[in-house]
Amino acid sequence: MFILKLAGKILLLPVWLILFVIGLAVKMTVQTYAVVRGILGFIFTLLIIATAYCYHDWVQVAFLFVLSTILYLILFAGVVVDTVLDMTRECIIDFILS
Repeated sequence: MFILKLAGKILLLPVWLILFVIGLAVKMTVQTYAVVRGILGFIFTLLIIATAYCYHDWVQVAFLFVLSTILYLILFAGVVVDTVLDMTRECIIDFILS
């Protein structure tokens, strides 16, 4: 039984390493997207205010608001994936070290 547990732990090391590399790529992507979303969110906010003030075209304001909301939803999805990968990596390393 001890040999099977040891073999299982050894086989989980490459899985943890792959998850670490994927998690690192996801973290970098999410952080980069957060910066871009901040810039685009600021631009969309200015466009919403300017369109509402100058043109009073509420269809375009609603469209810009939907685009701004989509930016937040994409960031939220990336953060969820990042968190799930972190939790999975922690569970695997806890099992390996136990």
